Amino acid sequence: MTTDDERDALARELLRLSLPELVDVLRRVLPAHAEQGTVPSTLALAEVSRPPGGDSSSAQPFIEAVAWPDRDHYDGGFGPNPANYEQGSCPGCGLKVTSTAKRAFCPLCGTLCRLT
Repeated sequence: MTTDDERDALARELLRLSLPELVDVLRRVLPAHAEQGTVPSTLALAEVSRPPGGDSSSAQPFIEAVAWPDRDHYDGGFGPNPANYEQGSCPGCGLKVTSTAKRAFCPLCGTLCRLT
């Protein structure tokens, strides 16, 4: 068990990372917390947005899971874009995903996604 101070220090370190670096670190951690019980589940990052204008409390949010960049394809890098601008659906499970790269892996089923 860690203390609040230790978690605060870790959070400060994570805040120093760029978005692609943060996604890469969490890709290494979140799958280790998957539940394999009667209803399998996976922890994943998500991008949540609402349509601009109008009453945001009544607008249905749009949710996409963050897909992990295909770092092998990008020679160990994170792809050319600095933010989650690439979007699409996973061809394996149909999950809506967003990523920092056009080639990324679905966080739910691991299928390679080609995003636009």
